[in-house]
Amino acid sequence: MSAAAAEHSRFSTANWLHTLCYNNPMPKQLANSKVYVFIDASNIIYGCRHSGWRMDFEKLYSYLTKRFNATRILYYAGVEEGNERQLEFYNHLREWRYELVLKPVKFYRKEGGGTVRKANVDVDLTFDAMLYWDKYDKAVFMTGDGDFYRLISHAKAEKERIWVIGNAKRTARELKKLMKHQFTNLDDLRHALEYTKK
Repeated sequence: MSAAAAEHSRFSTANWLHTLCYNNPMPKQLANSKVYVFIDASNIIYGCRHSGWRMDFEKLYSYLTKRFNATRILYYAGVEEGNERQLEFYNHLREWRYELVLKPVKFYRKEGGGTVRKANVDVDLTFDAMLYWDKYDKAVFMTGDGDFYRLISHAKAEKERIWVIGNAKRTARELKKLMKHQFTNLDDLRHALEYTKK
């Protein structure tokens, strides 16, 4: 790609994000509402990977604060002891003002041999969504996991507004049916949120 083409691509992506965020502002009557974002990190990371791209979490924070006027963004993930690269990434997330809720990764032996890594944060995310229930008026759930159906269904019935963002191909059918037009396919945000080497 030529330097001119690269610059045009960079400008186009930035302009697309600006248009996406600022041409779709929150309604004035809801501007003072408190909006919490709950991110099921593993689901989102693997959802992007499934579609062949990588999330830029600095861009994501900017998108969530500008598009939804988010007041808190909580990031739920596993943490592996001794994984320096992972810890460095989490430090960046803190610098970008994410609130991290981390659970130790556990290793389980499979019957056929080998091990599987697991850090199930579903309970933590659900617990916090209920713990902070009176603190927010609207919420964004970044997940495609059908295990959150009852939580999201309850929130949709009781809160001012709820959105779900996830990879459409990896999102539970019942969640997409429940949310209808309030479900956003991650791939539709790829041009604004994809990580590119600087």
